[in-house]
This record gives sequence, structure tokens and C-alpha cells, in this order.
Amino acid sequence: MIIIYSIFLVDDEEIELEMMRDIIRWEEMGIYVVGTAVNGKDALEKIQVIQPDIVLTDIQMPMMNGIELAKQVTAQFDWIKIVFLTGHDEFTYVKTALNVGAVGYLLKPLDLDEIAGVMIKVKEKCEEVRLKNTSIRVTKSNIFKELIYEKNKTRKENLIESFHRLERRTEPTQYTMVLIRIDDHVEEREMFIEDALNQLRVFTGQFCNEYQIDWNDVSLREGEMAILIDATQEGINRSFWIEIGQAYQQSLPFTVTLAVSERYDVLQDIHLLYDHSKKVLEELFYSGFGEVIFAGDIQANFDSDQIPPFPESELFEAVKKLEEEHVFLVVHEYFMRLNLLRIRKKYIYDWALDVIDRLQDQIGNQNTEMGSAGTRGELFHSIYDCNTIQEIEEVVVQILTHMIDSMKDRFTDRNEKLVHQIKSIIQHTYHEQITITGLSSQVYLSPNYMRSIFKEKTGVTIHEYLTKIRLEKAKKMLGDASLKVQDIAQKVGYESTSYFISLFLKSQGVTPNEYRKNQ
Repeated sequence: MIIIYSIFLVDDEEIELEMMRDIIRWEEMGIYVVGTAVNGKDALEKIQVIQPDIVLTDIQMPMMNGIELAKQVTAQFDWIKIVFLTGHDEFTYVKTALNVGAVGYLLKPLDLDEIAGVMIKVKEKCEEVRLKNTSIRVTKSNIFKELIYEKNKTRKENLIESFHRLERRTEPTQYTMVLIRIDDHVEEREMFIEDALNQLRVFTGQFCNEYQIDWNDVSLREGEMAILIDATQEGINRSFWIEIGQAYQQSLPFTVTLAVSERYDVLQDIHLLYDHSKKVLEELFYSGFGEVIFAGDIQANFDSDQIPPFPESELFEAVKKLEEEHVFLVVHEYFMRLNLLRIRKKYIYDWALDVIDRLQDQIGNQNTEMGSAGTRGELFHSIYDCNTIQEIEEVVVQILTHMIDSMKDRFTDRNEKLVHQIKSIIQHTYHEQITITGLSSQVYLSPNYMRSIFKEKTGVTIHEYLTKIRLEKAKKMLGDASLKVQDIAQKVGYESTSYFISLFLKSQGVTPNEYRKNQ
């Protein structure tokens, strides 16, 4: 990964400042200019906000000279690297400059080769800082994770002592936690869960840095990450979490749900904070994906196991009469009631399975030729694999739709035709960006129902079938030596060449280039 470092330029000569900004090819050195200032006072104010990696400053300036600027910057941000600009007649200042933390100096008039040489050394220092900070962050993350699960009192005390050494402070700190869960099936977006978590982590860092919020991340179960933040920092409130939640949905190629604990604990009780955050995340079952869930908004008193009566006879009669709209209205109104009452999800799972069982028995007894909506084992998994009450409702509606369709057309295997149609679409558009949502809209099915019938009829998922078709096409293209692997990946529908290569290796046991050589 190429690291680009930021530089802030300071010089009281505006013409020289503009020349430094515009003439020097910073990009070729792996550096970008993040800001400029014409005096030390103005520079300090901007640097406090921008926090660049490097400051290149003149020494002799009005209002605040470069030496004083360096002292104040270094006192506040000991990781920022200072480089001085000085004339030959000011060389006596260099010793002073080096004493206040400067890592190098450049003589006026500037020489491009000299600048490049100095910047190589400065970037090495920046890299040392980056690696050190990364190591500290990883170590802190590991300590947090161990504290969440550690039961031994002595071991916990040792971990807390190690953490305090890293933080260079001993006073108790109150932390708050937010659990973040990746909602989507990221494979459908040509992405591994580890890549998605890394994107989430990087974006969180950028967002928090922009707001000057110190944060720590902890990787937990697959697809889940915790953010731990010192709750005494300014700006840690509901508005902050709502804003970062919106930023996630707008900027990331997948959706996430945030569970905000709104609770504060010291390190010794971090496990209690985690347990509380997990309870908050359970509200996802009722709220649905992509939400920011606050602990204070959860109505715990509504948590009930008293499932309300269901108009079963009304539903059964509507199914028999093939009154689809009436069927869906009865189901939707009942699920809205279950959600409002916050009926415990175990009872909702059981009720959904039971009502479909009875409906299949009753309708099936009267229509012996009617196709089944699946074995009880398949039905069990389709319901209990749901993560939200909305998904359970969708599954129930899909099954009822399947029953009604079967009753409408007993002698035609409609699903076979649908699967054939789906295969045909994939075979003709494999090179495009195919999504489950896009496919389902073309065959007029809900995404989950389409997935289930395709797997039932073919034994593979839609994603596996699409991958198979794309890789078969890619193998044929590899016979053309004029095509690069990157070009082939694009031609078969993969924007990410590395993802294409990893899929090819997993499927064929060799990389595309190795496959080409063996042909």
C-alpha cells in the first residue's frame, strides 16, 4: 500500500510560498500540500486543525518566527515532523532549529534534488511514527478485547496496567462503546468480510480524525467491530453517532447497524459495557438493518412472551380463495403488532414455523397435487436464519406466495421456468455488475425467495452459479495471449482484479497466469 503524507508550507514571502506550492512536484515524492500560511501565528492556528504529517517553515517571519512555531507545534503534536527553510546567512539558526525537534533543513534558493533527498529522510521518520502508532493502536485493541473476556482479577489488573503505560496516564477514564455490525452479504458485492471490516475501520479512522476524536477499535465476531471512545472528549453525543451512521451508509459499499450503548464504564468494567452493547444490538431484530440504535430509546417494558391472537382462519380462507392482497394484508398487520409489542423473537420464530406448518397441512390435505413450499427442515432454516422480524415476515409472505402460485398452476413447475430464466439472464449479462436485487426485479420475485428457489432447483447459490459462469468465460479468454489478466477480469464482470484472481485460484487451484502457461 502506497502511503501519501501531507505537508503544510509556511513562508512570509508570498511569491516564494506560491512557487513552493505549485512548482515543486510534491506528488512525485508521495506528498500532497494540505495548506499554506504567511506567518507563524496563522500557521499555528491552521496546523492545530489540519494536523499535517510535515511542516516546512521559514525561520525568519513576522508575528511568530519559525523556531517558536516549531516549539509550539512539537509541544502539541510530537509526531509532526518539522523542516526549516533558511538562507546561507541564517545558518546559525540551524543548530537552534535542530534543538527544537526539526528533522531537517533546506537552504534558499531551493534546489529540487536537495528537496527530494531531504523529503526521503523526512518520510522515513513519518513512517516510523505511523508504524509506532499502528503498533500502539493494535496493542490497545488487543488489550480491550482481552479485558472484555478476561475473568481472572490479577490478569485484568496486569492488562489495565499495560494499557495505562501505553496511554501515559493513570487516572481512571470513562469509556463508551458502540457495536457496529455489517448487514449485507458482502460476497454479492465481490468483497470478503475481512475487506469490508478493513474498509469500515479505515473510514472510521478518517471520520474520527476529522472531528479530532481519539478512538479504538476491537474486532469481535465475524462482521462485528466495537468502537471504544474516551467519553470525556467533546462532541461525543447522539448527533455525532447519527452523523457517522449517515456517513457509513453514504460512503461504504455495504450497510451497517450501530448499537450505541449510551453507558460509561472504566476499564475494569469494560465487560459490562460490552454485554450492555450486545443487548442494544439485539434491537436490530425489530428496527431492521442500517439503523443507529440508542440504548435510551429501547422500550424494555414491551419485551413480552405473550403472543397476541392471530386471525388464522381468516388467513387460511384467503389462501384457499387465492386472495393474495388480503393474505399479505393480514400477515403485515399482524407482524406490525408483534413488532410494536416487542414480542421476544423466539416466540415469533416458533409462531411463524407453526402457522406455516398448519397451513401446509390443511391446504395440502385438500390439494394433494399442490407442490410443497419445502421440507420442514428447509422451512425451519429459512425462518430461523432470519436476523430481523422484517425478514421473517418476508419469508412467510414468500411461502404463502409459493402456496398460492402452486394452487394456481398445479401441473406446471413454475420454479423450473424461473430458474431457467435466471440462468439465461446470468449467461447473457455475466460481464455486467449483477446484483441479487437487480435479478429479482427482472423475474418479479423478492430477493430471498429467488435465492431459495434457485438453490432448491440447482443445488448452488446464485452467487456460486454466477462465479462458475464468469470463470468458465475467463478460462476461454486466457487462451488469447493478447489479453491481460486485468482486462479479462473486467470483461467477465469483476472490477477488482485481486478478487478475480483469488476466486480463480480457489476454483482452479492455480492463478490465471499459471493456468495460461499450462494450456
